[in-house]
Parts: sequence; structure tokens; C-alpha cells
Amino acid sequence: MKDSGSHNKIIRYVCKDILLPAGIFQKGTSRVYFDDNGYFLTMIEFQPSSWSCGTYLNIGLSFLWNERDYFAYDFTPFIGARAMDYVACQNDEQFERAVKQYAEAALKHALIFRNLRNIDYAIQYFEKWKQKRESSTIILEMLNKFDSDEVQSTIKRTREFWHSKPSMKKMPYDAKFDN
Repeated sequence: MKDSGSHNKIIRYVCKDILLPAGIFQKGTSRVYFDDNGYFLTMIEFQPSSWSCGTYLNIGLSFLWNERDYFAYDFTPFIGARAMDYVACQNDEQFERAVKQYAEAALKHALIFRNLRNIDYAIQYFEKWKQKRESSTIILEMLNKFDSDEVQSTIKRTREFWHSKPSMKKMPYDAKFDN
């Protein structure tokens, strides 16, 4: 089993090459990465295991109209946000190849989720998920009142809160919500 420092460095190194150039940023020094889409963040987590060195890949959306001091998967097309199963670090070369596949899959999903910046598209997208994911009904309700002062001011407050956190200093500023 590799030491945790080695495999964490591999994750950071691979994500620096694949995710960061696409505008996806790392939360502090954690194994969590975000793609900022104004009213929501795509959350990409290279989840560790407490049993061995390795990673799972979790992907989902955290909507900023939910005013809270933690991140949660408000929507994910995956069961339990698990996009990829656990891969153990057997050696550096093997693990780097696996993490590269995970990061490329994460980037692919983040780019697809960027389409949800368009509210009309987002409504159509979540309408399709309504029967499969209970959370989609709540999301549709929020999207239908997206232009209300209440929703807009909540998103602005939530973004302001996250911008104030040292671990989120890499979060970009959004022209619509961060003024």
C-alpha cells in the first residue's frame, strides 16, 4: 500500500493538468474540485477510503440557492453521487493512469453540466429527471422562480459567504452574482 502523501500528490498533479486548465478549481488543498456555474457548483470529489490508499469519484451539483455553510450533492445523475468505483493505489504508474481516467470523466461531466447555466435548458434537463430523482422536482420549482429577488439575493449571499472562506479563494467571481 502506498503512503497517502504519494497518492494525494498524484491526484493533485493529474487534476492540475486536466481540470484546472478548464477553469475547474481546487477547494483549498482538499481532494474536492469545483466548476463554478454562477448559481450552482459542479462538485468533483476524489473520495478517499479509510481502508486503503486510493479513490472513488463522486460528481454532482450543489445549488447556491441553498444557503448553508457546507456543500452537498443537491443533484447527481449517479447513485449516491458515485460516478466511478474505488480504485486502489497499487503503484504510482497504475494509480496515475486510473486517476487520469477519473479526471477525464469528471471533466466530461462538468462540461455537460455547464449547459445548465442556461435556465431554459436546465428546466428541460431536470424535467427529464423528474420521475427518477425526487430532488429534480424541488430544483424545477427553484428554476421556475429563478428570477425572483428572493432566489437571486440568496445566491448572491451564498456566493459572498463562500468567497470569504480561505479554502475557496480560487472561486472565480461571477459578473451576475458577485457585484
